[in-house]
Amino acid sequence: MRLLKVLLSVVVVLFVTLVGLIFVLPGEKIANLAADQVKAQTGRDLVFDGDVTFSFFPTLGVDTGAVALGNADWSENGPMFQAQSARVGLDMMALLGGGIQIKHIELDSPTILLETDSENHANWDLFPPGESAEATDGDNAATDAVAGFTLEKLTVTDASIRYRENGQERLALSAVSAALDWGGEGAEITVTATPVSDPVSLVASVGDLDGLMAGDVTSVIAKIEAAGNSVSFDGRASIVPELQGFAALDLPKPDRFLAALGIPSQGTPATEFSGDITLTKEMLFSLRNAKVAALGNAVDLDADVDLSGKPVVTANLRAGTINLEALTGTDAGAADDAGSSEWSKAPIDVSALGLFDGTIAISANAIETGTLSFGASRLSVEVDNARAVATLQQLSGYDGEITGQFVANNRSGLSVGGKLNVSGMELKGLLTDFAEVDRFTGKADAQIGFLAAGQSLHAIMNSLQGDGLVSVGTGTISGIDLDKLFRGTPTGGTTVFDNMVATWTIADGVLKNEDLLMDLPKVQAKGAGAVGLGAQTIDYTFTPQIKNATDTGLAIPVRVKGPWAGPKIWPDLEAVANQNLKEERKELREKAKQTVADKLGVKAEEGQSLEDAAKKKLEEEAAKQLLKLLGKN
Repeated sequence: MRLLKVLLSVVVVLFVTLVGLIFVLPGEKIANLAADQVKAQTGRDLVFDGDVTFSFFPTLGVDTGAVALGNADWSENGPMFQAQSARVGLDMMALLGGGIQIKHIELDSPTILLETDSENHANWDLFPPGESAEATDGDNAATDAVAGFTLEKLTVTDASIRYRENGQERLALSAVSAALDWGGEGAEITVTATPVSDPVSLVASVGDLDGLMAGDVTSVIAKIEAAGNSVSFDGRASIVPELQGFAALDLPKPDRFLAALGIPSQGTPATEFSGDITLTKEMLFSLRNAKVAALGNAVDLDADVDLSGKPVVTANLRAGTINLEALTGTDAGAADDAGSSEWSKAPIDVSALGLFDGTIAISANAIETGTLSFGASRLSVEVDNARAVATLQQLSGYDGEITGQFVANNRSGLSVGGKLNVSGMELKGLLTDFAEVDRFTGKADAQIGFLAAGQSLHAIMNSLQGDGLVSVGTGTISGIDLDKLFRGTPTGGTTVFDNMVATWTIADGVLKNEDLLMDLPKVQAKGAGAVGLGAQTIDYTFTPQIKNATDTGLAIPVRVKGPWAGPKIWPDLEAVANQNLKEERKELREKAKQTVADKLGVKAEEGQSLEDAAKKKLEEEAAKQLLKLLGKN
């Protein structure tokens, strides 16, 4: 009981002493003490403009009018910090001992300027390393006071923040509100701002805020949200910067998210991401067990990126189905409008080729281009100064396989090219998907070389240059039966052939072939014509001919002409007549020549044709008549 009375007496004495200090110690004195302490520790002036009052409810501390904190001595841009008013909460026990320790700060409409100079000095570095070691004995007392500094809570409303780097304005934020709840080592941070359009919020939990500000690594859990989008991190980090942990992005409206941060939008697609990330102080970034979803694709990704200069990427990407339709600008036939027979004129954006260098390995169960469909695929892409070379180790599709290289070069405008080898590819599916032509079947082997330039699929297809060859084993052509054609039925049916070979050249988007040869048991078919790869048209003539020893059997040319989507096929009867009456016409011409020669009394000398002999005779007669006219004969 006696001990309890003693303790109660001590409490009463402390309370009476505190109340006495509140009424005896003037606000100006507190302001001067605070200003002196700030000056001693930072070399900065802390200026109070207006009344400074001492309050004890609801917070024990100081209420100020306008207040400003000076900038670094190398800056000429005004105060680092100024506010219309501030409330500073004090530690009661430290105050009773004659010291001042700040526990709570409330700032109203502050203006904060953060900047660095050309030597990378930062104006927010209030306590540069090494100063305490050089402090005088008088300064040591102040240093000890700062060592006991605690800030349990910080509240900021309607702040304006500017960031300047080496004399250049980099960032300006307004209407910023922030709260810091700092109990012991751990801290909870909440920030909301509206840099441009939509509000942006940051919520973070830091394991050791003192250590983080000192450059140490500590636990950090953070999440940024804006316009229905979010970016989160859970791991360890420092301000060096260094970080390691799990990151996630959910960006259904990425353009609005970037706009909210003041970053120009580039038509970024909706994106989801999650994975383990690591960033070292040497700016080496690694990504493991990542999952990315964008442009209708979902892929697994591992990557290493050197960020010390232009990014250099080494990545391994694995996918189920990769859909490239959004990248090629195609849409179920690559038409701009319904019913159009043109390739898309939508610009192809390949600016990403200039953002990084490196090697990317890609494997997929299927690849869709919007026009063509492929199966299991393996390729590697090497990017060097906006030029990408894709090497196809395996590109399966249409019962066959493609190997080779494809090049996309965007160093001075987009150009594409490649050399491809095709093995065992079924024509029906390939031509149906590519050109909506479904009349041909057969497995093809081919070698293809091409080069084109342009910023759209339309421009590329109309500028194609190249060459190639194809050979097809047993196959069919529907819509015409050559056997029936020779028996008097010129339409319908299907032609079955044993093999087919052809070579071609491509210039300005037009493929030309003059040597197609198709072999049937009793008939051979030759072909020649043009295919407009850019215009999506065909004008081609097949000439079936009955086989004989002298290659003079009956021939019936068949014309294929029109758009890919619906070409007309018909026997060229005029060509049939011209082809099969050639000998008769030749005989009639020879008879006519002989009749003229007989009338003129011309006889051809050895080695001279009747035409030449008749011409000579006519010239001689004309000369005689001219001489008579001139009176010379």
